[in-house]
Amino acid sequence: MLRTFIYFDASTIDYEVLQQIYSTNSQLQEVEQNISVFEFDAITFAHALMLLGQNGNRFGYDLSLYLSTVVYFFNNSTRSVNGLIIVDQGSSDFKKRISEDLGVAISSLFMAQSFQIRWETITQIPQNKKLSKKTPDFLGFNLNDERYIYESKGTTQPQNIESAMTKALEQSKGYPETATGKFAIVSYFPTGGKSMPPFTFIADPPISDIFIPERENSILLHYTHVLSFAGLDNTLRFYENLLVEKFKLDRQDEQERVSYRFRTNLGLQRFLDTVIQTFEQERLTKDTFAWRNITYIGRYLDLPDGRSRLFTGVHVETIEQILRLDSNIQVFTDSRVRENGEEISTLSDGTIFKIQAPDAENQRFPAKPLKFN
Repeated sequence: MLRTFIYFDASTIDYEVLQQIYSTNSQLQEVEQNISVFEFDAITFAHALMLLGQNGNRFGYDLSLYLSTVVYFFNNSTRSVNGLIIVDQGSSDFKKRISEDLGVAISSLFMAQSFQIRWETITQIPQNKKLSKKTPDFLGFNLNDERYIYESKGTTQPQNIESAMTKALEQSKGYPETATGKFAIVSYFPTGGKSMPPFTFIADPPISDIFIPERENSILLHYTHVLSFAGLDNTLRFYENLLVEKFKLDRQDEQERVSYRFRTNLGLQRFLDTVIQTFEQERLTKDTFAWRNITYIGRYLDLPDGRSRLFTGVHVETIEQILRLDSNIQVFTDSRVRENGEEISTLSDGTIFKIQAPDAENQRFPAKPLKFN
């Protein structure tokens, strides 16, 4: 298990909200007033990191560093002091970028556990109409269709915690829509064992006007993350074009448009046809994995250690529905199992994260942590 300390800002978070968090999130253990330890499974954490944290648009992005990070943190979870995450590998630029994405993973795990937010509804809020840029804000819905907003930031510099939280709070105040809960979350990760331990700071205080923040749109946007997670990059490019057109039509006729009308729009149909054709072509080049009578499509990734292998994918029928703009998808159960030498994590959005790595000495990962240069 991995863990981090959680600090709740009692001056901004209502007592009733705190009680709800503690009653719902069984992975929180209060150690003193307003401070708790949050424990989470390393494989589920890596699943969330690969699904929501990785950002290929950043300068210098290298997937191999992410793959190395998956191995590194899982390895550390069994031999670091108390399972606390320490980012002591890589350049200062890599530490900065990975701390931001680790913060997204922890924030998303915390929100899903504390408010029963469904993974298939979590999406990063777009910043421009082409959907090519994202804000640090995430939108998600629980089983009761209640909307939650959280802004996630991460840092390895303790002196930056206060300024990061201040900025997060200011941005959250600009959110124009109502929400059951709005949270600013800043995660700190030390770069050495002698620093202060990792902490996640949570306060209760944007969403852009690019799309109408309804559950359906949140689900459709979530699957931009899923397509990237599964390695369906060509399909993703045309799917984003489809969403751009859909959101434009939504805004043009927000008061009158109903769900069945935009699907029959001839202009939108042209985008739909292109997405479906692209997916049918790209799926022929992708890997599949069948587990418990469910077939997943995605990719196998060989980790830099030379012994470990990942599969990241999504339920085939789910992604087929989503590409037709049908958000009434099957809801899966979050699960975490160890089976036949494999570590497997599944989430409610139909994604699967599988790692297979026993070597000749029956060690899942190399004894020494990987170096990031």
